[in-house]
Amino acid sequence: MSDYEISHVIDITNSKLGEHSIYTHYDESNPMGAVGEVRLSEGDRAKTCLGANCQINAMWSSREGNLWVVDDHGDVFTNADVSFENPPFKSLEFSNGHFDIDWNVGEVFQGQLNGIWGTSDSDVWVTSFSGPALHWDGENWTQYELPQAPNQIDGSASDDVYIVGYHGNIHHWDGSRWTKVNLPEGILSTDTFTDVKAVSKELVYITGRSGCLLVGNAKVGFRDIGSPKFAWYGVGSLDGRIFLAGGELGIFELVDEQFVCLKDKGNPVGVFETPGAINFIPAEQQPNPWFVRYAPNEERAWLKVTT
Repeated sequence: MSDYEISHVIDITNSKLGEHSIYTHYDESNPMGAVGEVRLSEGDRAKTCLGANCQINAMWSSREGNLWVVDDHGDVFTNADVSFENPPFKSLEFSNGHFDIDWNVGEVFQGQLNGIWGTSDSDVWVTSFSGPALHWDGENWTQYELPQAPNQIDGSASDDVYIVGYHGNIHHWDGSRWTKVNLPEGILSTDTFTDVKAVSKELVYITGRSGCLLVGNAKVGFRDIGSPKFAWYGVGSLDGRIFLAGGELGIFELVDEQFVCLKDKGNPVGVFETPGAINFIPAEQQPNPWFVRYAPNEERAWLKVTT
């Protein structure tokens, strides 16, 4: 993986194995030829626990503590004790790197998978960039048709899941079907929604590239408390606090529906939660991959983590 010109960390999460981070590697002349790996922190270093000959796009840790990962070929990887009916994509090559991890892998869709979330090892949703969402019930995958180009998925329960994306699309799963959520007044149907955080069934935050920040839920509706002077790329929650990735404007916290700038540097475009901390992924990470970690209970609350 060290032979590539550019390396970026794009996702961070925790499983029962420890802290994981997804890396993408590519040459500037061939960004479509990216490959991916998942690293597992070991002491003060992170080593490969999953490497693939294609890009790895997203991961999620189940309540049982197992890691689930999706890639560009339509494969799902997990160390959970499950059995997928279909084998991996025919050209997939992967390894468990430095660790003795038994990865169960199957091709669940013929195309790119770009998001994953669930409540347990028998209740997992994955999203595909071409549209369909797929659900794992512990034995089988079921496909549901949805509009193209979703960006993020999150939920609070098995009957409360949101998928947000391009073209003003917000969809909600109520346990039996997906329905499109009505947009609040003033939000254009052409807006791009970049992230969603379901704090609870009652309180859901959805960020938009136009600067909107939708607050509410699918049952009672959403209202916009954002501002066009911002462009939001991610949202996360830590100890009841809401944090936002504001791109070139920096890192923000939502306080009494006001946007408080905490750091005006870093160009954050992603927000990921780990125990006791919230992590911000910058757009530019050269010459070495890095991210910003905020752990308010640590002696040094803010830390630039160079990987």
